[in-house]
This record gives sequence, structure tokens and C-alpha cells, in this order.
Amino acid sequence: MLRVLCALVAYLGTASLVVAQITVTGRVTDAENVPLVGATVVAADDVGTVSDLDGRYAITVPEGARALSVSYVGYVTRTVDINGRSAIDITLDEGAELGEVVVTALGLERQNAELGYAVQQLDAREIADVPATNFLANLAGQVAGVNVTTGPTGVGSTSLVSIRGEASFGSNRPLYVVDGVPIDNRAAINVTNELAAGFQEVDFGGGTPEVSPFDVESVSVLKGPAAAALYGTRAANGVIIINTKPGGASTGLGISINSQTTFERPFRLPEFQNEFGQGRSGSFAYVDGAGGGIQDGITFSFGPRLDAGFSTTQYDSPVTRPDGSVVRAGDLALYDPATARVAETPFVSQPDNLADFYETGVTTTNNVALSQGFAGGDYRLSFTDLRSDSYLPGVNLERNNLTARVRFAPTDKL
Repeated sequence: MLRVLCALVAYLGTASLVVAQITVTGRVTDAENVPLVGATVVAADDVGTVSDLDGRYAITVPEGARALSVSYVGYVTRTVDINGRSAIDITLDEGAELGEVVVTALGLERQNAELGYAVQQLDAREIADVPATNFLANLAGQVAGVNVTTGPTGVGSTSLVSIRGEASFGSNRPLYVVDGVPIDNRAAINVTNELAAGFQEVDFGGGTPEVSPFDVESVSVLKGPAAAALYGTRAANGVIIINTKPGGASTGLGISINSQTTFERPFRLPEFQNEFGQGRSGSFAYVDGAGGGIQDGITFSFGPRLDAGFSTTQYDSPVTRPDGSVVRAGDLALYDPATARVAETPFVSQPDNLADFYETGVTTTNNVALSQGFAGGDYRLSFTDLRSDSYLPGVNLERNNLTARVRFAPTDKL
């Protein structure tokens, strides 16, 4: 008897479920009664279907669903109440919904779908979330067709940016425009050429490091000469348009504070052999590093076998001077080779010497901004303090950015 009652309850529950669900059929067309193939018909979050070649659809509406949502590319999405009906024909109106608004040449705002050339835009969050001492490095991996190569001279160095590859043997740099003003982003190294003759030049970065990521509202990348026609031949390699944040319409004083700390280490180091040391033909002995010893004026690694019990004079070998003081063999100016005694040291491998050379880089950025709107305009004042210690010992950067943007329009006629 108990089994019969359980079976009856289960049957009634199933029957009530079937009754609660209804199947709705119909046809999806445009205003001219042309069937729309592949239109999406959704009754709930996990229940949907698409129309066939004749625009017809059939969907089982779950309990609780009161309307159908129908969408199609290039047409306005429409929601239709079911109201217990099992046959519903739906007509969609043309008119694609507005897409992304981007800033193009001369600061004009356009719909992305209206443009006849490629434009990609990043907002403030996408830029500020990527820590970098050079603003251009924040674009790496975020814009299609844009390749960013970080400068090799450490923090603050110039980044090389190319849009859609290298187009010529000359300069492939795009044009940079900040709030409508073109800026020069060439590496600032020419001023040091004369002073640093015979030494490595110093790269102080171009113009873009003067832009703080916390002050940027959006970045638009115009790709190709067609996109940058209004800027002339300077924009043949594309344009990177940087728009800074305005003050806003609020009449109250706005204060924003941002702080960011990042740590960095080299991701991958080259692999070296640790079987043979410096020298040639299996011989090496250091004296002055300029050929005064045995094969010590070369950088080849064809010297004696490492970790084989061999000892010889090396760059860091201790040198005992006549007065009893000890210096390194590499400090030749501190001793007289004729009177000093250089000790031989074991010729062993140093597999971790490069890894131990690098440190953990730390970059801290703090930003404070004040903004306020007033009758006829607004203003925004921003101060950014950046302190970066590179993973290269002794390489660091300290930079302060002070930015002011003021907009004032006392009359509509001006």
C-alpha cells in the first residue's frame, strides 16, 4: 500500500510539472516580413534557442518565465510577454545599439562602428592596473597589433613602440598626442653624447614618462595612415592619443589617493656552461687582464676544466703587498706586481654568480589628485611620486610628476 501511495505522489508531481511548462512556437521576421535566420530566443538564463532558415523557433518555457527575449545582430533586442500564449510571432526593428565610443583625431568622439579604420581604446583602469615606470610599457599585451619593447638601460629608459610591425628602415615611431598636443618621444640621449664620449650613453626616456598612468582617462590607438590622415606625414606609422582626466562637473572638492607597490625579479636567465673556465687551449693565469698573464686578455671559455682540483691566479685572488696588506689581483693600481705576492686560488665553477647578482626590484608609486567643477569649467591638480629600485644593483629612479588641467568656458560663444 505504501508503494502505491509513493508512486501516485510521484506521478502527480510529474504531471503538475508537465502542466506548468508550455512550448511556445512562432516566427521571427523583420519589418518587411523577411525571416531572420539564427535569431536568439531566450526564455530564462539557461533556456534558449535560435530560429531556423524560415525564421521559425520552438522553445519550452520553464515555470516562472513570463517573457521571451529576442535578439539579432543589427536589430534592436525585443522582449515579449508570454501571457499563456503558445504561438507568438515576433518582428524586430533595424538599428544596431550604440557600441563603444572612442576618441579619434583632433579629440573627436565617434562610435567605433562608424569608423572606416581600426581604432582600439583603453580606459583608465586598464592602464593604471599595470605597474610600470614608463607609461608606454602599460600598453604591452593590451592592444592588438602594437608591439612594445622596453628599453634595455633599466628603469625610466625609452620604450620602442611599433604599430603593425616595422614599415621601413627608418623611424617607425608612431605620433604621440597628449590632450591634442603632439609630443616628442625620442630617447633623450643626445644631450649626453659630448659629455659621455667614450662611455655608454645614458637614456633618460622620452616625453611619455612625463605622463602618470593615474592621470590618464583613456588611450586611443589609431592604426595605419588612413586613421591618422588629419595629423599629416608625422602620423604615417599610426597615432597614440592620450587623454588626461578632467576635473568633473561636481561643485564639491574631490580628492583621490592612489598607492601602488610592485616587486620584480628577472623571469629567465640565459644558460651557461660550467665545465670550462676562462682562457684558451686549456691554459689561464691572471695578472692584469690585458694579456700580461696566460690568456687573461680574452673572454673565451676554453681554459682549464673547472672543479678538477686546478688552482691558478684569478681576478679575485688575494695579493699580499710588502707592508702585509691584502688586496685583490684585479685592483692592479693598488700594488706593484714586481714586489707583491699573488696567491693561487681553486679554479671552480660559479653556477649562481649571475642569479646572485640580481636583486629584488621595488617600485612604489603614490598619487594625490584634487578636482572640482565650477560655473563654466573645472580643474584637476595631480601629484605623483615614483621611487623605483631596479633589480640591477645601483640602478634606481626617483621622479615627481605635477599635472594641472584647467578648462574654462565663460560663455557659449567662446
